[in-house]
Amino acid sequence: MQSKQFGRALVFALLTSSGLLVSNAQALSTTPKPTAVPGYPNWVNSSVYTGGQRVSYNGAAYEAKWWTQGDNPAQSGEWGAWKLISAATPTPAPTSTPLVCPSMTPPPTATGMTAKPIYDTYGCITGWEITAWITPPPTPTATATATPVVNTGTWNAATAYTAGIEIIYNGRRYRARWWVQGQVPNPADPWGPWEDLGPVGLPTPTPSPTSTATASPSPTPAARGIVNELQVSTWKNGAKGAYSLVHDDYCSMYYGTDPYIQIMNPELKKRGLVAGFGMITGSCSPQHWAAAKEMIANGHEIISHSRSHPNPYIADAELDVQLNGAAADIAANLDGYQASYFVWPGDAASTAATDFLKTIPQYIGGRASHLVANGNVDYTTMPAGVNAANFDNPYRIKWDLFTVDGKWSLYPMGSEILNLHIDAAISQGAWTTRTAHGVDTGYWETIPLDRYLAHLDYAKAKVDSGELWMDTPSNVIKYRYAREFCKPVLTPNGNWSSLLTFDTSAPQCQKYATPITLQMKVLQQGGMLGAIQNGKAVKVTNGPNNTAMITVDPSAGDVTFAYALP
Repeated sequence: MQSKQFGRALVFALLTSSGLLVSNAQALSTTPKPTAVPGYPNWVNSSVYTGGQRVSYNGAAYEAKWWTQGDNPAQSGEWGAWKLISAATPTPAPTSTPLVCPSMTPPPTATGMTAKPIYDTYGCITGWEITAWITPPPTPTATATATPVVNTGTWNAATAYTAGIEIIYNGRRYRARWWVQGQVPNPADPWGPWEDLGPVGLPTPTPSPTSTATASPSPTPAARGIVNELQVSTWKNGAKGAYSLVHDDYCSMYYGTDPYIQIMNPELKKRGLVAGFGMITGSCSPQHWAAAKEMIANGHEIISHSRSHPNPYIADAELDVQLNGAAADIAANLDGYQASYFVWPGDAASTAATDFLKTIPQYIGGRASHLVANGNVDYTTMPAGVNAANFDNPYRIKWDLFTVDGKWSLYPMGSEILNLHIDAAISQGAWTTRTAHGVDTGYWETIPLDRYLAHLDYAKAKVDSGELWMDTPSNVIKYRYAREFCKPVLTPNGNWSSLLTFDTSAPQCQKYATPITLQMKVLQQGGMLGAIQNGKAVKVTNGPNNTAMITVDPSAGDVTFAYALP
């Protein structure tokens, strides 16, 4: 057994105070509601608020960062629409009904771990803070007199054993080297807490007396990390498939009745979903640009759809104006926003045009197009389809086009082609993109409102079930290459701790670096896995069968893993 001290590998007060580890303590009495904040009106769910307006909610004051409606201030978070101005002050419990704190039992702690109670404002214990870890004591050195053997029968995971105690497990006899509880005896682990004494029935070996008081020291075993398997998830959050919804031709309709602004943006936001909006920049009014800023704030992607949407395709002589010009328009009107995905007008482009797109550094991808040769569009080539998980050409992304009758879709006419494209992503472990235009209001191949809302509900259900990752095209492209080129490296970091670093030297990693999801197998010890990156607690999803999942940015520094007791 290695005797060197861990030191304070992690201080889990950081995890508990960040809300990333859930306490097993729940209050048993009702806490009185805080009073409203004087001077601020109460927040109303149906009211519209603009940037700078302040409200009172549950005794706390909040200020709107931008236009908002229906966003609960208490659930806004760091990136939401509301900024906390002053926190709620709890009202003391009425003297007529004294507050009775629930009885709390400290969590079990291994040798060298201490549990410190965490109190709320009423003096009640709400959880426990694990403050330090030290490795179990070293194996006692052998002496001339053998330690008396204590036999306790069959091994039990719930029983704590001290040094010298012998047990039987799977037909073999073991002796505890030090204090141990819950760790399965393993004959293939010579450095663990259990010394293998051989099959049951063999005589128990006893130490032979020597001429000196101490035996020769055992070799120091290698440190064991807490995470012993790790792989990058094909899609973010461990989803089975990825999906992007793109609405072409934004700015092509009158602002006052524009469904992109009146329907798509708010309905997506209501469900916590994001999409792409392809702008025809030369047609945008000041109101369209203002609405585009709100779309960006809601997590949507503004996609370049050329400056004037030449029909049926962009001539080679106009490439610079239509591609670079549109990108410049977007940056100038959207506070420097960099468009990184391009959608070809008419879904048609020449070979020279697609090659030109690849030379513009800010564009990392584009939707596939019908080929143009000798001035004619070859519509017999079908760039529609499903993108494999490891697609190799981000400038030829395949799609499925919405038409009311489904005549150009991959799926049978008369079927719900919107939802079937999501099903294809999940069943094939792939990335599918949906090409759409307007919704409800009259326009080219408009999606009926009821079908559109039902599709969003279907996507939301698949996201909530963990089957689907729905994000914008550029984010999916970044993830696909960060997954391949930002290499995770896992090493032990002392006993029962692991260090995760990333090899970010590849140019592709530096270009596409984005948070990626890692799935892990953990040496379970009865607690939960905790993680810290650059001094900040990182959310870890602890799953069944000793599994865990974490999403981290490879460019944000090293990650340290260790156990935190529940």
